Amino acid sequence: MFVGHYGPAGAAAGRTLKLWHCFIAVQFLDILWAPFVLAGIEHLRIVPHFTASNHLDLYHMPVTHSLPMAAFWSLFAALAYRLLRPKAGAGGAAVIGLLVFSHWVLDFLAHKPDLLLYFGGPKVGLGLWDNRPLSFGVEMALFYGGLAVYLLRTDTKIVLGRIAPLLLALLALGAQIIANWGPPPEGPEEAAMTAIIAYAVFTALALFVDLTRAPKRT
Repeated sequence: MFVGHYGPAGAAAGRTLKLWHCFIAVQFLDILWAPFVLAGIEHLRIVPHFTASNHLDLYHMPVTHSLPMAAFWSLFAALAYRLLRPKAGAGGAAVIGLLVFSHWVLDFLAHKPDLLLYFGGPKVGLGLWDNRPLSFGVEMALFYGGLAVYLLRTDTKIVLGRIAPLLLALLALGAQIIANWGPPPEGPEEAAMTAIIAYAVFTALALFVDLTRAPKRT
């Protein structure tokens, strides 16, 4: 899954939590995965049309995408956020941890069986990516649903507060179209670098949205 991961981020942000913090949280496993691929710790193959939705055979991701390690990284992120953002409180830190873990849950829905259930155990995945129209529809519904919740919780501070979310919505649409219908990367390194750039751009634009909007007064 790609932009659909950002759906839970939008649904959680807007009051205590910043949107860009939540964007980092929901992609935290992949933010780790990309440099691990570049370092040769985790591996993938580029197989054209491996699924209907993309060209990635993600056959070796035990450090970032196994269920035990997803739980570990979720706890790590919650504890780190508690230390770095004490004003968010234990509740905010817990939400960050849940957002990190939501990545594994949504990947379980989308991936072919490539997610280790436990070390030495079977790999799981429901394979939504094998149905491109349905996969695309689910991704966009999750993204726009989460963004709508965020917008309902916040008000514009300046006129850019209306433009910034629109730019984010258009970026998500374009990025998902490229992900589902674009050509395969030339190799694993290109796939990893593209992921790093994409996550950086999404996070930067989420920060821009945060700067132009504020929580609604209750």
